[in-house]
Amino acid sequence: MIIYYVALSLVAVFGILAEKKQKTVLYLSCSFLLLVFIASFRYAIGFDYFSYRNIYETIASWSFGDIFYIRRTEPFYFIVCKLFSLAGCPYPVFLLFINLFLMGISMWFIRRYSKLPWVSVYLFICLQFLAHDMNLLRQSFAVCFFLLAYPFLRGRKLLPFTLLILTGGLFHNSLLFLFPLYFLLPKKHSRKCLAALFLLTVVVYFFFDPLFLLIRPFLPLKYAGYLGSYYWSPNSFFYLALPLLYCLLIYLFRNRIADPLERTIYLNSALYNCIINLFITKHFILERFAVYPFIFALTAIPEIICSYLRQNDHALCPVKDNGCFAHITENGGKPILAYHRTLLLFLAFGMAYFIFASAQGYHHVYPYVSLLDKSLSVPASTQ
Repeated sequence: MIIYYVALSLVAVFGILAEKKQKTVLYLSCSFLLLVFIASFRYAIGFDYFSYRNIYETIASWSFGDIFYIRRTEPFYFIVCKLFSLAGCPYPVFLLFINLFLMGISMWFIRRYSKLPWVSVYLFICLQFLAHDMNLLRQSFAVCFFLLAYPFLRGRKLLPFTLLILTGGLFHNSLLFLFPLYFLLPKKHSRKCLAALFLLTVVVYFFFDPLFLLIRPFLPLKYAGYLGSYYWSPNSFFYLALPLLYCLLIYLFRNRIADPLERTIYLNSALYNCIINLFITKHFILERFAVYPFIFALTAIPEIICSYLRQNDHALCPVKDNGCFAHITENGGKPILAYHRTLLLFLAFGMAYFIFASAQGYHHVYPYVSLLDKSLSVPASTQ
């Protein structure tokens, strides 16, 4: 576990220093290398570590025709595997290049949309996005394409958004189910609409299994096959506590989000994340859909924190500058005090999320095991 706490400490300390000196690009570059190292130097952690390694080794003997025939609904990840196998790359090298892509897209998203990049990187670790990348590789590709599509969601450009979602869906079909977010996230809900959504959620929750049987014939085979499997088990309602708290925090601080479109997107994403996590108390496999709306926590929380450094109702933390500290004005100390209180609140929320997740063994990446640990254990195991 020490590596995670060291990483969080480095991210926080050097992030604050980088903000003060306006060294955002340098900071994100170093964070990128740190996260790539953690994700690539691991061994045998992540529930699907050996599964993905076996896939990589198996694909080496397949032709491209085999891939399109056997994996025709999600061929892109397997094509990537095949290309790297043709280049003669061993699995750890393949994993390194995969993580370069995953962390690179994440840092690009933070650089472009976060007003406090170091807080976003801190949350990237605490809120389990790093853990997700170390376990569910194919879906992590899909999440990256969802991030790439975000500018077109904001700009209401349906065609490029759709093309990116379709591309990501060919890595992992789960992204295709989230296509309606293009229409749902920017929609401002009235009280009647929220009441209808609440009623619909209750009805679907209590009648989920019969409804699933109705739509099962229309689902991809692997989703239809989840019925009655290990993945169909329920999670405890205890797992709903933190998503519910996040939703509550975003709602309470909603007026700190100046841009009306961003406010609506962040509120809705928190709400849908909470609803999806409610359904994991029926079947925990549904949790994989929550990562898409939850990813906006990386920008929503910094937006709220940075809002306390405004003057004359104009944000002093514009996205293009990516930094609050360069624009801080004391103004009697009140904005600074409110800023620090809010910052500590959300840092504490992130740490609580991390402690809970690590205690519960999220994604099977706790405790950390490195390739070095593997090499040191070989002589002992042969004695």
